[in-house]
Amino acid sequence: MKIFRLSLTVTILASLASLLILTWLLLSIIAFTTAEKDLYTMKGETGKALLAMVLRAIPVPLVASGRNQPMIPYAVGSLADVEGFNGFVLVDRSGRPVYSFADQRGTDSRLLQTLRDGVDATVVVNGGIEILCYAPLDFQGKRVGAARIALTLSREHERLARSRRLFHAYFAIDFLLLLGLGYLSLRRLVVAPMKRLLSATQRISAGDYGSQVHVPGSTEIAELADSFNAMLESLRTKRDEVDRHVSSLEEVNRQLQAAREETLRSERLASVGLLAAGTAHEIGTPLAGIIGYAGILREELADDRERVDYAVRIEQDAGRIDRIVRDLLHYARPTHGERLHVQISGLLDETVALLTGQGAFKKITTTVMTSEDLPEPYLDRFQLQQVLINLLINARDAMPHGGHIEVRASCAEMSMQRMSEAYSGVIRGRRRDDFSGVFSRSLPGDDVPLPCIRIDIRDAGEGISSENLDRIFDPFFTTKEPGKGTGLGLSIAARIIDSFGGRITVSSTVGEGSCFSVWLPVEAYDQERH
Repeated sequence: MKIFRLSLTVTILASLASLLILTWLLLSIIAFTTAEKDLYTMKGETGKALLAMVLRAIPVPLVASGRNQPMIPYAVGSLADVEGFNGFVLVDRSGRPVYSFADQRGTDSRLLQTLRDGVDATVVVNGGIEILCYAPLDFQGKRVGAARIALTLSREHERLARSRRLFHAYFAIDFLLLLGLGYLSLRRLVVAPMKRLLSATQRISAGDYGSQVHVPGSTEIAELADSFNAMLESLRTKRDEVDRHVSSLEEVNRQLQAAREETLRSERLASVGLLAAGTAHEIGTPLAGIIGYAGILREELADDRERVDYAVRIEQDAGRIDRIVRDLLHYARPTHGERLHVQISGLLDETVALLTGQGAFKKITTTVMTSEDLPEPYLDRFQLQQVLINLLINARDAMPHGGHIEVRASCAEMSMQRMSEAYSGVIRGRRRDDFSGVFSRSLPGDDVPLPCIRIDIRDAGEGISSENLDRIFDPFFTTKEPGKGTGLGLSIAARIIDSFGGRITVSSTVGEGSCFSVWLPVEAYDQERH
């Protein structure tokens, strides 16, 4: 069944009529509001002028002294012949009525205020039907009284009503004329050319095509859309061919980019390996001698505190150099160690107790929560503990003023979709086929998830910015101050977990904290077999 649609002419005329009505309403409101304000202003000026004229004619000393009051009606009597006059009140300096003419309201608050501050005033009352004008009466620099005059606006409102009716009549005539002329103009200038365009597009795009575009609107617009649907299908075929070529080019570019990144990282790893081997050979032996001699010197100078302090500093700095050398060796040539089935809950408790027992977490509270009946993954216990210690120390460093670290272990399934659903924000990791990583094992697909133990280490620190989050697993990248980190800790941890067949991911929100997750496959995964 064909959908009923309004014609383009009716649609445009209805819009035009709505605009005209809205415009008329706006203009009428502005015009009559302005006229009403002008009316009040003019009437107020008239009242002020009449009141000033009367006050000049009043024998002021008589008002001040209260004598010869019969002379006041003589001065006020001329107001009775003024059009719209509706009353007059005169009070003395104490606010008591001295004279009232055609006004039974007596003294009001506005009249008393005029008597106090000496400021003229105009007030519209009774729904705009009456206007009251106030003025002070002064004599020889002293205020001896005040007066009020009332003027009616009934005739002026009648004239405004007649003007409003005349304005409505003019608008109705103009509205009908504009609609008639608009109808003829639209039929000639819009509808007829559009139909010719419709006919032309149908001839150009002749053919049988299935795709359609449904658009709301008038009949002519709908017909024009139907015609363009056919032409769109003709263009779509060409576009699909172009898209296929572009997609193949993009795939080639991605492969080239991945190969380039793989080459650069391989070269970097090779350079680190050569550097680590040379460093261990050239620095390791003399460094051990320095540490040994510093220890002997510290023991022999036990009574000299200043020199003992120097010896301790030599040992500490030499020890730092030794740690850097060992980190380089671990990163360049990671060891596999002895692999056994490891109880995760016990290892977590042991690691947290080790750090808290050494005073490393003085301002930190740590909570460990593990699920019951966790399976025991097949891996090197000491290497996993090294990873956990690194992550816990990083969490502590993220909260220099203290805070809470939550450690949680549970069963999970490792796949791209499952790991993405594990976080509310953006995640980053270092794995082959995942976020441009270069580690050895590919991530399992969403259709074949890998059973894992997931260990979360969550802190309430300042979080990691997005630009740093993409580089956090890169070797030698660190956000710590110089001298407080080599930038190899997370890289070494990622390589260790990679040797287990797992992966490390991180989710972070600036201002709220970070969560590092270690995914450990439950199945036995022997790196030597791959």
